[in-house]
Amino acid sequence: MTGRAAALLRSAGMRHGLIMAGATLLAGGMDYVFQVFTGRQLAPAEYGVFIAVTALLQVVVYLTNSIRNVVAFYTAELTTAEQALAQVGLFVRRSWRWAWRWGLVSFLAAVLVSPLLANWLQIPTFWPLLAASLTVLLLFLRPVTDGALQGVQFFGGLGVVQVSQALLRLLLGGALVLAGWQAFGAILALPLAMGGGLLLARWLLRPQWGAESVGLPGRGVSWNYSLLTLAGLLFFALIINLDAIVVKRLFSPEVAGSYGPVVTLGKMNLFIPLAMGQVLFPKVTQRQATGRDARPILLAALAATMLPGLLLTAVYAAFPGPLVQGIFGAAYADPGRVLPVVGLATTLFAGLNIWLNYALSAERPAFVYALGVVLLGQVMGLFVWHETLLQVALVILAAGLVGNVAGALTTLGRYPAGGQA
Repeated sequence: MTGRAAALLRSAGMRHGLIMAGATLLAGGMDYVFQVFTGRQLAPAEYGVFIAVTALLQVVVYLTNSIRNVVAFYTAELTTAEQALAQVGLFVRRSWRWAWRWGLVSFLAAVLVSPLLANWLQIPTFWPLLAASLTVLLLFLRPVTDGALQGVQFFGGLGVVQVSQALLRLLLGGALVLAGWQAFGAILALPLAMGGGLLLARWLLRPQWGAESVGLPGRGVSWNYSLLTLAGLLFFALIINLDAIVVKRLFSPEVAGSYGPVVTLGKMNLFIPLAMGQVLFPKVTQRQATGRDARPILLAALAATMLPGLLLTAVYAAFPGPLVQGIFGAAYADPGRVLPVVGLATTLFAGLNIWLNYALSAERPAFVYALGVVLLGQVMGLFVWHETLLQVALVILAAGLVGNVAGALTTLGRYPAGGQA
């Protein structure tokens, strides 16, 4: 299998992986510049508000990423059908109308619960959550265009969209923060930037959007698969963001603010994994459809995602205080062992992302169920051990370790239907 994995790394998958890794690193780099800038401009307590609301949005991101995965899954299948361009266009337009309808419903619901969430998270004003509500609408629309670009494997266009959105967020968010809009301005920059990325993605998809599809029956969507995707992404989103939400809820504003840089640095370990997951998904789907073994792609993706995270974790372990205070300023406390533990946890979460993308693209539900059990264990662990930030970090580290073991046990030994060993 090693030789086959090496051959795959020299294939189009490697080129696509490099494109998405480069775009994700560039976009993520600008996002981190923005977060560091925000952390330096805002007081720790205000930065804690920004981090907590961002963590909530990340949960919604992964929930709505189920739309992206479903669109990518069926788009990838339709690229192998007769009249592929027209079939893809019809499916994407139907998905777009669905996203507008439910995006508006979700936006109104988010506005209504904003005051309650502000009170629960100890946020003095609900304006940051109102800004986040606008993001919810965009989080229904963007996954349709992203999923279509991913499904047709137009990774260059998808990368340009991601980089453009990050650049807009950096410029607009920086201007709003400097104008004194505090956490509200920092959060408002996200939906504004997403709107720009959405317009660009629509323009890139104009061949599919304008394709003639009169007389085509259209492709139906399996609700079982959609719900499985939704559950898997929800479990993953909560696993990787629960610590920031728990810290904001249970600790003082000052302690929650000091945990913000740890969250920000720790999430760097997810840059490459998120890119590799987007490349992995449609390729496994296509190999599954043709009865070929997709496990070599899985193993190559795991190797490409885990090593960078381990290297970053080693840096975190060597220089936790200088890193945080040098990047974010002297107002933030030395995180000590908390930073490398969170770094190692997010490296393991990177593996969970790969296992999840493989399980969803190859239609292997066992890992999704296992991920739900891991989440339940993490919630129970945080309920019992949350007296210190280190205890919180150790609980999420345990969840990452158990989740990767579950990935190997539930998916590694199973071949796609009709596949060859």
